[in-house]
Amino acid sequence: MIRVTRLAFATLAVGLWGTTGALANEPLNFLLSWRAQAENGGYYTALLKGYYAACGLDVTIRQGGAGIDPMQLLTGGAVDATLVSQNDGVLRMNEAGFPARAVFAAFQRSPQSFDVHPDSGIASFEDMRGHPIMVAAGGNSTYWPFFKQKYGFSDEQLRTFTGQFAPFLADKKAVTQDLITNGPYVIEQSGGPKVKVFLFADYGYNPYSSVVAVPQKLIDQKPKAVQCLVEGSRKGWTEYLKDPAPAFAEIAKIAPENTPGLLKYAFDTMLKNKLVESDDTAKAGIGIMTDERWKAHAEMLVKIGLFKPETDYTKAYTLEFLKNAAP
Repeated sequence: MIRVTRLAFATLAVGLWGTTGALANEPLNFLLSWRAQAENGGYYTALLKGYYAACGLDVTIRQGGAGIDPMQLLTGGAVDATLVSQNDGVLRMNEAGFPARAVFAAFQRSPQSFDVHPDSGIASFEDMRGHPIMVAAGGNSTYWPFFKQKYGFSDEQLRTFTGQFAPFLADKKAVTQDLITNGPYVIEQSGGPKVKVFLFADYGYNPYSSVVAVPQKLIDQKPKAVQCLVEGSRKGWTEYLKDPAPAFAEIAKIAPENTPGLLKYAFDTMLKNKLVESDDTAKAGIGIMTDERWKAHAEMLVKIGLFKPETDYTKAYTLEFLKNAAP
């Protein structure tokens, strides 16, 4: 995790409130959905550039990782805000009785994908029928039911994805879940083939991703802190897309598995596949969400049986803070 240093904070405090009566910034613990990586670069840029501190927050970014459940830590009060992989996570917290809301979505298109071997004979989603497909536990209650219904997959195809690519590399007929931003690079660097990638967003499954979620209690009690989190994150992502170097250096220091090559690959892939920027962000700024996108995704989740028809999806997000943040 990283924090604004005491010296930097003192300098900011003087600059913002003068030499007398300086106000202490509001502490806020922000948990990532995974370890530090290029896909989190906008949040690290916001911290490094002082964008959170400038509007009143003393943010601590905490890394996620194996065995760390961001939603459990948020509902238990261990953190003030967290990243969830996609819309579904915030809907599930509300369904379980914990009022939480999405306030910012860094990825307009999901980076989730399937990889296949170049000589597998698979040229389309339909071609994946009958092939072993490696899916992590979370996928069973998110994208898998969607693809079963749309493309005729069956549960007999399911194999467990453990986070390691060795089983996939050993079976040229296999399909594996992945993130387009890093997995193909890791596979090739480890001596594997240049895989063929099928980005879920291109095949109908496209939730918001890298979603910032906060408890309703924080919104009710400290709306200015939530507004600052959204504004700072937007500024951080905007700056990161212009110059990723400062965030790259910080991320590599925190999580050394992020080599220069991996960081560059992830960043370039985000740009190439328009994961962060879209027509919506061009109009209303990075991180934007819309009622239409939330409604469409919620209706799809109901259609495939993951949520009940009476689920009130509107309780899982708010556009208030995005509307009040400068584009």
